[in-house]
Amino acid sequence: MAGDAFVTTNQESVYAVALQEPSMHGPPTYFTIDWPQAKTSVRRLAALAPERIVTGHGQAIGGAVAREALNVLAADFDAIAVPEQGEYVRTAARVEDGSAYR
Repeated sequence: MAGDAFVTTNQESVYAVALQEPSMHGPPTYFTIDWPQAKTSVRRLAALAPERIVTGHGQAIGGAVAREALNVLAADFDAIAVPEQGEYVRTAARVEDGSAYR
């Protein structure tokens, strides 16, 4: 279970959310406050080579095609998942220093 570490529907598209056709995406941009940690999480999950993937958003997926899509996301996370702009793209908000609570 991946929670929101990555999702299987494009949360930034109302159309994709309505259709719920499975496709691999990074975490929801509207809720991700620490992109370097998000990348670490995706890479750790990909290293587990899961047979079945259940995410917080989108349908459950599985098998070799799902693992390959997760591996591609892990390898190219910055290009695929990280938005070009946003409050937390340049500077992460972290629990450790309290910036996540501002």
